[in-house]
Formats: sequence, structure tokens, C-alpha cells
Amino acid sequence: MGTFKSYLTSLEPDISQTIYSQSIGGHCSTSLLYSETILATTVGLYDTAISLNTPSSGDWLEWQGVEYINIGNEVIRVSPMVNGSVTVVARGYNGIINMHVALDIVRAISSKELFNNVFNENYKQYRCIAVKNDSSSLDPSDQLNGYNFGVYLKQNSRSNDSSIKIALEQPDSQYLSGTSTSWTTMTIVDNSLVGLYADNHFRGAYLKVLSGGGSGQGKIISSFDSSTGTFTFYNSFSSIYDYTTNVSYEVLPAPAQRIKTGIVSPINTGSNFSSFVSSSEYTPLQFVSGNSSLPTLSDLFPGDIVYVWLERTVNKGVENFDNNDIVLNIKYNVSG
Repeated sequence: MGTFKSYLTSLEPDISQTIYSQSIGGHCSTSLLYSETILATTVGLYDTAISLNTPSSGDWLEWQGVEYINIGNEVIRVSPMVNGSVTVVARGYNGIINMHVALDIVRAISSKELFNNVFNENYKQYRCIAVKNDSSSLDPSDQLNGYNFGVYLKQNSRSNDSSIKIALEQPDSQYLSGTSTSWTTMTIVDNSLVGLYADNHFRGAYLKVLSGGGSGQGKIISSFDSSTGTFTFYNSFSSIYDYTTNVSYEVLPAPAQRIKTGIVSPINTGSNFSSFVSSSEYTPLQFVSGNSSLPTLSDLFPGDIVYVWLERTVNKGVENFDNNDIVLNIKYNVSG
């Protein structure tokens, strides 16, 4: 079954974000905030050696220098790993020790490249992360519905000279998949959408063709006509495709606002943006009724996204910018 994952944000949709400090809003990228793999064997309560499967990328470059890993609810401090062999320095770094079974997801807690030493006059900087329900609406065996979704920092900055608050931004539109009833180089029409959404509800979102002519290609939506179910794009598809055959498509969630630099605060629009607050497991940040005009206030279904903004503040005059790795976690129910 699918799960929730944290991705960096980027200016363009459906691309990797290789510069972590440029994760300052926009579209959900294809780059994970935390590298992931799975346990090769079961880990008992007192085990101090952990074996990991080779990541899907095929190498361990992204795991170099990792000092902490997260399995389930447990944060573990580790020595530098060699080809997936991990020596534990301290179990239960966050006060929780659990047993873990083979194939459990393991995340490398290393967000140190997310932040840098550039701050505004108030000693603040900002970053934006996309938390995505990465299960598939097209595969029943993979579907995961997350109800009463909430976000919190399991671990704030490990530096006493730095602290982080979070805010949530809901996209103007969430994930949608469908099949065209007609299409051209500049439009896709889906009659089943007539009257279901307001005009321009999907403006700025990224539509990607899944099958048929132009499979794998995508365009940013410039407008949506509710009366006809028509998506119109800023740029055209190639004229080489067969436009007499309908295509299946998906519309990814609309992007977050994009700030010019990491030292400019995002705008609190009020309708779909929460204030920056401190958070914990007992006080996760959630959207509540009246805080958003969207029909799903606190639920994330397959393909849906919520954007998490991070506001990092350092004490005046601080010289050490280390130990700022964070553990971003979520809470949700599997039934409504």
C-alpha cells in the first residue's frame, strides 16, 4: 500500500530538485526530502546492528554523512554506514524504542542541505516541502486514504541557537485523473467534468498524459472552462500526435506560491494558508473547518498534496549553523 512522502519543491513541475536550498515553493518535485530504503532484516529492541536494502537508486551516495535514521516512530543515531550496514550509536534518540520488521521503511534524516547561512534582517529563512499521498488512485491495492491529516516536527532543530516553526498551504486544486472526450494541440476536453468545478479551478496545475498519443508529456493549464470541461494550456502539444484517439490523463495538485528567495516570507492568504506555529506530536498543525474554502479540509486522498512551509529563526550573532536537521512527521487516520 502507498504511504505519505515528503518532496522538495521546484519552479517547474515533474523534475528533480538538486539544490535543496531552492525548495522555496512552486510545484512538487520528484526529489525526496529524506532518502528512503527498507530494512533487510528484523531489528529487535536491543539490536545495535542494522542491515538495509540497497536503495532504488542503486547506490548509497545520498546516505553519506547521515547521522540519524528514522524507522517507524523511532529516531536512531548511527555511525557512518558502509553499503547498507549500520552501526547504532544510540537507540531511541527521541525517547521511543520499537521493534522493526524486515521491509519497514527507513528514512535518512538529513535535511542539512535544506538550510544555509543566508537570513533576512529578522534572522529568518523559509523553505517549502510538499507532503504527498503517493498511493495510486488507479490501483486499488495501492490506495491509501488519509483522514484528519496533521503535520508536526518530531524533532526541531538540534541547535539551541536555532528554532523552526511550520505553516500549511493547501493547493487551489488537488489530484484528478480522467479520460478525454476530445483533444487538440492546445486543449483537452472531458465532458464528465462539466459543472463539477468552478471556472479556472485548475489554473496553474500540471496536466500529464498517461496513455495514448503524447503519453508521458505534460503541460501547465492556463484556464479551465467549467461549462464544457475544457483544459487549455499555455503551450501546445506536438502536432505529430493522433488527436482522433482519446487519452487518459492526470492533473497534479496546483503549485504552492513561489517566493523569490529563501529570505522572503510566503504570503498568508488566509483562505488556504495557516499561520506559522510551533508543533509537536500532541499539537500537530491541521486545517480546520472555516480555514479553507476547499471541500476536503483535512483529508488527503491518493495523489493529493499539502505544502509545509518552514520558518527557521536563528539567534542574533550566532556563528554555528550546524545541527539543524529536522524530522517532519504526519498523523492521519485510515478511516473517516
